[in-house]
Amino acid sequence: MTTRKGLETRARIVEAAADLLVAGNDVSLDDVMRLTRTSKGQLFHYFPDGKDELRRAAAQRHLARLAEAETPSAALTSWDGWEEWIEQILRLHQQQTVHDACEIAALAGRALDTDRFTRELVGRMYETWIDQLGGQLMSMRQEGLLRPDTPVTELASAFVAALQGGAVMDKATGSHQHLTHALNQALVLLRSYRNENR
Repeated sequence: MTTRKGLETRARIVEAAADLLVAGNDVSLDDVMRLTRTSKGQLFHYFPDGKDELRRAAAQRHLARLAEAETPSAALTSWDGWEEWIEQILRLHQQQTVHDACEIAALAGRALDTDRFTRELVGRMYETWIDQLGGQLMSMRQEGLLRPDTPVTELASAFVAALQGGAVMDKATGSHQHLTHALNQALVLLRSYRNENR
């Protein structure tokens, strides 16, 4: 049975490994030991299969942190809700400096990972985002805020693609404008399906 202190140590190790991934680094056991002030014996106690097991735990933690950060603070079932969500994302994004690691941009690298387990994790993350946003859009369509012909899944996919692509371009160019443009244009597309009778 793992003690509370043991769980805290394991969590600290995983957080440090996730930080390395987000910063664009591979998970080095030496780096993790240095960052967490743990020994190799402790690392292998919590991760008996070594680096691969730790790397996968770090990838899972990265995606969990990303899901927490990008979850809307209010339901996206109104126009105000969508505007507030976009403002929330852009506010968090603009607080980063050019050299800060970006959880969203780092996801693109994980999608191209040679490890099948990690790629599938990222794929499920994208699918979950699309399902969540699509569900919110479906509610708007059922409430009559969107036209009956609104392609909710396609629009949800467009928002996720705008979020991911804009963040990567901003990180590559040292700008904040690409994510802003991408999300605002996705909102313009969504508004084109507005039910004018409501």
